[in-house]
Amino acid sequence: MSSLEIRRHDATLSTPLPSDRRRDSRYDVSVAVDVETTDGVPLSAEVTNISGSGFRARSPIQLAKGSKVIVRFGKGKRRRAYIAWQIGEEIGCRLLRPLTVAELAAVMATSA
Repeated sequence: MSSLEIRRHDATLSTPLPSDRRRDSRYDVSVAVDVETTDGVPLSAEVTNISGSGFRARSPIQLAKGSKVIVRFGKGKRRRAYIAWQIGEEIGCRLLRPLTVAELAAVMATSA
């Protein structure tokens, strides 16, 4: 990936806690996404960190933990997800169906 800068979180910087259930590598990105709540409320968000199984995003809308959403990653890649946590404008989402390696690469390629 030529001029695209992707920073992978390096596990040697800090050892994850045993309770950290993340299995996938995470990548810092800046990707605009469209999010829609299951009751049809549209909102925009910026994904700032992504893995095949979830992502962290910025959104000014408060969403309750456990809320289900539909996320559109450009060119029609859609996934259902749920809100795992929210602190201020930062939200963590878990994808109900993980992104494939090719889909993850395509999302990362759109990073600003």
